[in-house]
Amino acid sequence: MKHYSLSPLHSDSDFKLPKYSDTYIFNCMMDFQKLAEYQIKLAQMMRDHNQFQNCLILCDRAMFSMAKAMYVHRNQIIPLYIRSMTDLFPLIHTDAEPNLDMVLFIGTVHYLVSGEDDVSKEPMKLGEVDKLLYKTDSILESLSQRIVADPSKRYPSIYKENPFNESLDLLSIIPGSF
Repeated sequence: MKHYSLSPLHSDSDFKLPKYSDTYIFNCMMDFQKLAEYQIKLAQMMRDHNQFQNCLILCDRAMFSMAKAMYVHRNQIIPLYIRSMTDLFPLIHTDAEPNLDMVLFIGTVHYLVSGEDDVSKEPMKLGEVDKLLYKTDSILESLSQRIVADPSKRYPSIYKENPFNESLDLLSIIPGSF
């Protein structure tokens, strides 16, 4: 049994990551994207059954799954463990692709799901949930466009056209935020 340490006593061969084929990496990325698709569809079902908190949780998980797909795409490795969404924010907001509003939205949803504040316990209204679903869907579409070149393999929107022309401002419901 090998014991790994950070000391220079071990050779570099002890620390090599397993090599995966490009097909395997691509399939893993597509699996994360498909998981995000299933999660947003399930969130829509929860909305239809007035399970708004579950809808919020599933939207958070869908964005996390798509962010994992971005991680696989950018790093060409399969993550064994990603602690939280905040570890993936640098992939979403880069100098080449600035998306601070997207990061703020994802972070706010993640904060509401975490239950660290009493605000997350307040009941949501149907209009807020609809806006949440729409914004999450548009983020999933945007992130998918970054990682998949073939339009037929990208995340398919759950909306045919834009039913909401307003932006969702979740930050306004958190006391003391921005």
